[in-house]
Order: sequence, then structure tokens, then C-alpha cells
Amino acid sequence: MAPGGGDLWLLMTVLGVSLLGITIAYAAFKSRQNMTPAKRDVADRGAERVYAEEQRDPANRGA
Repeated sequence: MAPGGGDLWLLMTVLGVSLLGITIAYAAFKSRQNMTPAKRDVADRGAERVYAEEQRDPANRGA
């Protein structure tokens, strides 16, 4: 392997992971923007239900 080749792999990995994260965040943001009010209400109620279940779980009390 050429000298500095490991640096290139590291740089490409970091850039790839960063690009993937940005793409996922953008897609999540856009899908949330395009929701109808009824779909948003359903999603919010579901999230509240999940959070309430997590709070009732004794394993999460000490966190």
C-alpha cells in the first residue's frame, strides 16, 4: 500500500458516514414536513405512548 493510503481510507470513511447521516436527517425532515395533520397527530400519539411505556419500565428509572 502506498504511504498515506490509510489516511485516504479514513477520510473517505468519515466523509461517507457524514454524507449518509446528512441524507437520513434530510429525508426524515422532509417526510415530517409532508405529513397531513391527521398523520402528524397519529405519529405524535404513538410517540407519546412509547415514551409513557419507557417511563413505566423499572429498568429506565435509574437512568
